[in-house]
Amino acid sequence: MKKWLVVGAGGSMGMRRVRVLQTLGYTDIVGFDTNVIPGKEYGIPVIQANDVPNPYYALRRIIEESEKGTMQLIGKFDAMIVSVPPLLKQPYINIANDLKLPVFCEADVMEYTGDYFASATLRHHAAIQKMKEIINNGQLGKIMTFTYHMGQSIYDWHPGCNMKTYYAAQKESGACREMFCFEMSWLSYLFGIPVDAKGLIDKKLDDPDITADDVYAASIKFCDKKAIAEYTCGMPIYPSRYDELKSKFSVTGTVLIDILSRPAIRELRIVGEKCNLLWNWNDDHIKLEHPSGVILPISYDRGKAAEGYHSAICEDMYISEMKNFINSITPCCGDCKHIDPKENHPITTDHMCTRFNHRLMHGKYHPDFCKLNECKQYLFSREDEEAVMDMLGKVEGRIEK
Repeated sequence: MKKWLVVGAGGSMGMRRVRVLQTLGYTDIVGFDTNVIPGKEYGIPVIQANDVPNPYYALRRIIEESEKGTMQLIGKFDAMIVSVPPLLKQPYINIANDLKLPVFCEADVMEYTGDYFASATLRHHAAIQKMKEIINNGQLGKIMTFTYHMGQSIYDWHPGCNMKTYYAAQKESGACREMFCFEMSWLSYLFGIPVDAKGLIDKKLDDPDITADDVYAASIKFCDKKAIAEYTCGMPIYPSRYDELKSKFSVTGTVLIDILSRPAIRELRIVGEKCNLLWNWNDDHIKLEHPSGVILPISYDRGKAAEGYHSAICEDMYISEMKNFINSITPCCGDCKHIDPKENHPITTDHMCTRFNHRLMHGKYHPDFCKLNECKQYLFSREDEEAVMDMLGKVEGRIEK
């Protein structure tokens, strides 16, 4: 990637994405925003469209002109990042798709049409990566259940903002809806694809400017389809047997999201067959609680947070996520483990798997088939995103079982 276009460059997330790109060594970045941008903190050219009746049309014209080389200041773009409020992304995705630009979008409360990469930043957090390692290593044994609570007062999100116009305070794009999807994106990384959910929604705040619901409580069932594939060596099985395995490799737990809590909280407890796992967002370690009463702390490097942010909101996870996006739209290097011979990569029909020591005959049924495209694998797939959106619909009663 050489030249980047960041839509919504004046917002907090747009500025963060610019900062991350600069940290990764990219200097050819152009911003676009429909609002007046104070400061332009990172020294990039910013196209402001606050006086334009149709900003989408304006942006399309800008990109088309850059494609022709008639706008020397802008030049030809290689990728787009869309960091605008929820429900406003689709026209920008359409523009990127029409002009064959890879596009990365912030997490949202809905699934969009077209080709794009959705954000799932917490999958890259050091604590969650460490928990994934602990689970995969079998330190907990079989996972029995879990409880998770995320809460933060909406008044602390963007202090001083006008709640009448703030997207997080509005019914359709409310903060609880957004955070439910945001948290589900990494819980599904630990436990597998969410397959069922039942929920209750409540509203406690009396503020007339806040129409969004402020409590989402849900029971959610996850199924680890990858574990099933590994258990069966990727071979097809009868539906009745698959239902049995889904029960074996599933976990049901509770998720509570609120926009009321002061101070902010993220707490997870996983009940395992061998021991329990406890994690508090404010700590720099994970605890393993053994039946004997012994608590073993496992530390991780939280990294550094940007000025003004909570210490747990480290820049490293945003950098890792952007690297993952860049790798996913970059031609594969061909050096993928489990595949032999590597020199024939990425031909998929005549390889030996060094893990199971048999031929990769049909990728659909082989748990390591994805390794053929390991260098291009994005950590939050479209299947993951669709499953999260389905669970939101079930919790809100819009989708029946």
